[in-house]
This record gives sequence, structure tokens and C-alpha cells, in this order.
Amino acid sequence: MPRTRGAANRSLYHANILLDSWDRARGSTPVPDEQLTAAFLPAVRQHLRDAYGWFLLSTAGVEEQAGTLRPASTADLPPPEPGRSAAPELREFAQLESSGWIAELLSGNADDPGSDHRTRVDLLGSDHASPGFAVARRWADDLAAIMQRMDDFRAEC
Repeated sequence: MPRTRGAANRSLYHANILLDSWDRARGSTPVPDEQLTAAFLPAVRQHLRDAYGWFLLSTAGVEEQAGTLRPASTADLPPPEPGRSAAPELREFAQLESSGWIAELLSGNADDPGSDHRTRVDLLGSDHASPGFAVARRWADDLAAIMQRMDDFRAEC
């Protein structure tokens, strides 16, 4: 497994550890949800951003080199080597960064529990909710699913 993919897995694993702890704290402590969100969301979100950045590098075929920084988005990726084109999967990521759950994850205001934050809901529900445990869990689950799907696709090629 490439080092960048291993780093993505490790960051996703750390996010899931925090999410499991957050979930346990929700049911066993008198601390208000807003305070638990303030304590857990920034760290979970950072681990998920790290996982996403490392996965972008892995998808682009870039391995850690001296001075390689984890990108925050597809726009931060180095250009492909001369004669090679960018992986088609990166177009999907770029679309999700502009309007999708990845945009939500990468947005600057999602750490503010009081901010108006859009989230995916059933058609009958409201599309406004403060980010909290459910949103963070969805980000982690969606990131794990897309990473697995991309890995499965590459394995078939």
C-alpha cells in the first residue's frame, strides 16, 4: 500500500476513534450537545480533511517526497507528470468540492456549532441543521465509502 494511502487510512481511523468517543459521551455525560460538538467537531473534521488530502495524493499517484504537503483540495495537487493526464477520479472530487458533502467538510464555517449549515436530509425534512455528531459521522462514512469505491475501481483496472 502506498504511504499516502496508509496516511489516509490512519487519519480516517483517528477520526472514527474520536467519533466513537463522541457518541459514547453523548449518552453518558450531562455535558450539553453544543459543548460536545465544540470539543469534538474540530478534531474530527481535521482528521477527515487530512484523510481526504492524503487520499487525493494517492489517487493522483503522488507519493510523499521531501517537501510534499498534504493538499486541502484538488486545486492544491501538483500537476501530473509531463505526458500523463490527471486521474479521472479527481474530476469527481473537484465536483464534490464545489457542491457536495466534500464542500461541506472543507468549508470554513462548519466548526461553528451555531452557524447555519446545510446537510443532506430526507425530502420531507429541513435542509438546515447545525453541524454535529450526525453530520460528522456522515462525512466519515461518505469518505470511507468513496475511498473504498475508488480502491475497488483501481483494482479492477
